[in-house]
Amino acid sequence: MLAAKAATIAGLYAALTMALAPISFYALQVRVADALLLLPFFDFFGPSAVMGLTIGCVMANLLSPFGVVDVVFGSLANLLASSIAWAMGRRSKSASALAVAAMSEAMVVSAVVGYFVLHVFGGVELTVAFVGILVGEVVSVCGLGIPLCIFISRALRVK
Repeated sequence: MLAAKAATIAGLYAALTMALAPISFYALQVRVADALLLLPFFDFFGPSAVMGLTIGCVMANLLSPFGVVDVVFGSLANLLASSIAWAMGRRSKSASALAVAAMSEAMVVSAVVGYFVLHVFGGVELTVAFVGILVGEVVSVCGLGIPLCIFISRALRVK
């Protein structure tokens, strides 16, 4: 069951990222698939979602214009971000905990991808790289992810 959840989430993440490739890469991006980063917050998904999101990111980033750098650092960012959601969800299921998890994820992805992928290897000025990723992450993780997770939790009646 855990492997099936992980595989489903990995496939969904990779498919969304690749289908929306024009807005999923570069300095200003809205990676819609990152709305799924909050799934580990809920016990129903937990560690299987962490693994699925990481593997899905690896698969999607194989097509990244930044190549192996994005595969390594982008996937590491997703692993850290989804682990944060899982850890925070284990402590509290409150709406404020979900919001803090979402903002924490946005900051982690922005810092890792903005610094390593875009600034160090892509030559993008650091502030532009960080802010460009952060804006997109707030849109996808907070703007899309929080409502998605609320909908899923109600539909599945998960905690």
